Amino acid sequence: MSVSNTNAFRRFNSRPYSIKLPGCQRFLSAINEYWKWTIRQFTFTMYHPVDTCKMGPRNDATAVVDPKLRIYGVKGLRVVDASIMSTIINRNTNAPVIMIGEKASAIIKKDWRY
Repeated sequence: MSVSNTNAFRRFNSRPYSIKLPGCQRFLSAINEYWKWTIRQFTFTMYHPVDTCKMGPRNDATAVVDPKLRIYGVKGLRVVDASIMSTIINRNTNAPVIMIGEKASAIIKKDWRY
C-alpha cells in the first residue's frame, strides 16, 4: 500500500486494488499472507496466450501443427507464433517467439531450396 503513495505512483493516480478476491478475505488480518494469496490467485496470461495451435506428432489428438509448423490437413499454411507452444513458460514469451520465427524462416528457406 505504501508503494501507491509514492510520488512516482501518485503521478499515475495509482491505488491499491480494492476488490477482495474470493478466498482472500480470511487473510485480511495478516496483510503479508493476504498479498501472497492474492498474487497466487490473480495471475493470468493476458498478453501471452499459448497452446491454441499446439505442435506435436500427428497421432496426438490435441496437436494441430507438425514439426515444420504446417497445419495438419491444410496445404500451404503454417503457424509461427506462441500458440504452437504446448505450455506457457514462466517468463515473457518474446524471445521464444523470435526463436520460433527464426526457425520458421530456416525451415521455409530449406523447403524452397533458398
